[in-house]
Amino acid sequence: MITLKTLRWDNCFSYGPSNEIDLTSSVLTQVLGTNGVGKSSIPIILEEVLYNKNSKGIKKADIQNRNGTKGYTIYLEFTKDDDIYEIRVERGTNIKVALSKNGTDISSHTATNTYKTIQDIIGIDFKTFSQVVYQNTNSSLQFLTATDTNRKKFLIDLLNLENYIQYFDIFKAAAKDSADNVTRLEGNKSTVQKWLENNKLDSMEVLPLLNIPNSPEEDEKELRSILVELKNISQKNRKINENNQYKNMLSTIDITALQNSPYKQQLVYDEDQQELGSINSEIARLNASLKKMQSLGDVCHTCEQPVSAFFKESLISQERNDLGDLIIRKEKLEAQIAEKQQHNKKVVAVQRKIKEWEDLFKSIDQTLSTEYLNEEDLKEKAQALEAKITRINKEISEAVRENQRRTSNNTRLDVIKEQTQDFLEQLNSINSTLQVESEKQGHLEILKKAFSTNGLVAYKIENLVKELEELTNNYLSELSDGRFTLGFVVSNDKLNVEVTDNGQVVDILSLSSGELARVNTSTLLAIRKLMSSISNSKINVLFLDEVINVLDDQGKEKLVEVLLAEEDLNTYLVSHGWTHPLLEKIEVVKSGNMSRLEV
Repeated sequence: MITLKTLRWDNCFSYGPSNEIDLTSSVLTQVLGTNGVGKSSIPIILEEVLYNKNSKGIKKADIQNRNGTKGYTIYLEFTKDDDIYEIRVERGTNIKVALSKNGTDISSHTATNTYKTIQDIIGIDFKTFSQVVYQNTNSSLQFLTATDTNRKKFLIDLLNLENYIQYFDIFKAAAKDSADNVTRLEGNKSTVQKWLENNKLDSMEVLPLLNIPNSPEEDEKELRSILVELKNISQKNRKINENNQYKNMLSTIDITALQNSPYKQQLVYDEDQQELGSINSEIARLNASLKKMQSLGDVCHTCEQPVSAFFKESLISQERNDLGDLIIRKEKLEAQIAEKQQHNKKVVAVQRKIKEWEDLFKSIDQTLSTEYLNEEDLKEKAQALEAKITRINKEISEAVRENQRRTSNNTRLDVIKEQTQDFLEQLNSINSTLQVESEKQGHLEILKKAFSTNGLVAYKIENLVKELEELTNNYLSELSDGRFTLGFVVSNDKLNVEVTDNGQVVDILSLSSGELARVNTSTLLAIRKLMSSISNSKINVLFLDEVINVLDDQGKEKLVEVLLAEEDLNTYLVSHGWTHPLLEKIEVVKSGNMSRLEV
């Protein structure tokens, strides 16, 4: 752990003599001042004292205050683990660099070698130091915008893995199969442990689902009906009037009496007609015969024989008797036929009346009210239904959303409960197998894999990139309200970066300055936290130069909250406008041609 503590300087840039900052005094400090007073010079001075160069490429002659004495001095105290280091730089015509450890001078004969010693102590090169200590709106985190290959090299430099690569050939003969097993088991163990850690349940309570209110389908149907009635109220009232008339007409017909009438089926009298025709023919024949007999004299006109008067009268009498019988039979048939015809007329009349009733009944709309529609009543009813439907739909929507949340929670509980037991069993099995495999392989296998470019180095980067991705997205979720996510993909010697905006992949170069500031800051903080867990090269200081200027008010507050929650980090927010009432402040003021610090 590298802790930068006290920084003092004289006559650097626009500053005069005796300037000092306690770099550990506060978790979050604002550095305020107008443009040109020297706010951004502080991290440049810090770069110069540690690396003898700066990220802005300012020449040495331009570092000293042009209005003061010639030359400048810089002093820095820092600690690494339990050791205290001090650096004193004096630059006039020449440069003098003094380095001490716990009060003992450990400087080299030349300034160049002394700076090399300082870099070895710090553990990271200048480029990496500049990226993780000093960020401003004019430059983005180069780690994100670099090429894929250089981005991976940045991580190798950051993690001090160069020596691992150099010693790879020494352990090349190590047994590969066993090493692969160890790597696989360690990866599985890490995955299982991470899963168990990330899926600890705060509560085991299964949430009951809410009852969903019934759909207002019937009310909607009724509302549509009312709206149609309102639209066609005149036509509807005409229909009601016509319907009522049909009902009145229907009430005048006694359908029960008609259905119980004896006149239901027509009578057939075809045979009677035929018989009547036969009788009429026979009557006509008898009348002709009588007429002929009556005109008959005493002599037969055929045989010219004499005809007895008695015989003649007896024949006539017989014919008349037959004729009389036929006439009686005819009258009886005619009466019978007339009766049937009258019956049939009544049957037709009954059927016609029943048909009239049926037609009326069919014409009546039984669903229609007998009362005429009132427009005001319909409007009032429609408004009441609309309000009821809106209320019910809102209740349904709220209940559905809540049930979805509860279902998701309950499903997660069930899955995690089931998988936790499986993962615990897997972890026990992995630990047992890993112990046996590790003892068998021994130190040779560990060393071989540790120093392989595709072994421990790649393994570390790949696993640390996953952790870096997770850490970055944790910060980014807070700073962007979950809008952005950052993904890292390790592929051979490349490290790809993928940014998503609300689930849609976007080019990092297309982000606005405010969006890029959120991504850069999240990645910076994640790199720092990652460094703290894997190496002793973590730096406690971070300068964010004018970063808050490109953020909205909500983004500024979020950034302050995140930075205040960071451990072992002293952040300086450099700005000339916005201030936070709860933060410690260092104001840079300029009087004449000299700048100074006011705490």
